[in-house]
Amino acid sequence: MKSIICSLLCFCSFCVLSQSDTLIKNFDAKRYKLNKKAMIVLSSWAGANIAGSAIGYGLTKSYEEKQFYIMNEAWGLINLAIALPGALAKQKPSNSIYEMQKTQTNMEKIFLANAMLDIVYVTGGVCLKEYSYNQSDIKHRQQFNGFGNSVIMQGAGLLVFDTFMTLLNNRNRKKNLDPFLKKATLSFTGNYFKIGYRFN
Repeated sequence: MKSIICSLLCFCSFCVLSQSDTLIKNFDAKRYKLNKKAMIVLSSWAGANIAGSAIGYGLTKSYEEKQFYIMNEAWGLINLAIALPGALAKQKPSNSIYEMQKTQTNMEKIFLANAMLDIVYVTGGVCLKEYSYNQSDIKHRQQFNGFGNSVIMQGAGLLVFDTFMTLLNNRNRKKNLDPFLKKATLSFTGNYFKIGYRFN
């Protein structure tokens, strides 16, 4: 009887561990695919800004528009430097459910923090425009107004991007990770760890 119970416990443990390994691989793959696409989108946005701003700078005769394109070019280069490594990075598998959950939580926090920072960027752009109105020198006025328009546009674009990525990562977690975690239990009795999983 004792050997039957031990065999049954071993079998259940094997099922739980096997299921958790499958979950880790599947969820890692989905998270990687989602965020890789995001970095490709951000890289494309950055590339379009760099190319478009270079063309715009060469075609316009307006000093204010030239300042707008200069600032856009700078934002494009920074965004490309941030996004390109992520777009080219290979998938790093998680070693445990805890590590997978921690990575997912950090990802959501990063996108949410960036979205809040984007609001600061937009506000900064508005402040630059307000500052430009107080400039007596026409060149300074046009420069700060051009900079302000660029910062507002870039901040608004990033706000849309980071908000969507926060929501998409959150939805991915709720759909593919949370249901498993709600059924899994881990407890420590003082002498040993106990792993449980509710199959129903």
